[in-house]
Amino acid sequence: MSRICKRHGSKGAFTLVELVLVVAIILILAGALMLGVNDWINLTNAANDSVASESNSLSQRIQDDEASLSSYNF
Repeated sequence: MSRICKRHGSKGAFTLVELVLVVAIILILAGALMLGVNDWINLTNAANDSVASESNSLSQRIQDDEASLSSYNF
């Protein structure tokens, strides 16, 4: 610990190299996160499209059944 204090002096400030490394690590992590989020968004959009298609199909079948049952005068 005394080596760290001697290197930084009594100010306790970080060197430019340390700050650049921290920023680089944050950018790498942010890039990885964006790739993961993008995949998740694509999967969600595909699921939404599938649900919308099934909903439209079900709605059409209900309308067809209502039309065929209307002749029975319930």
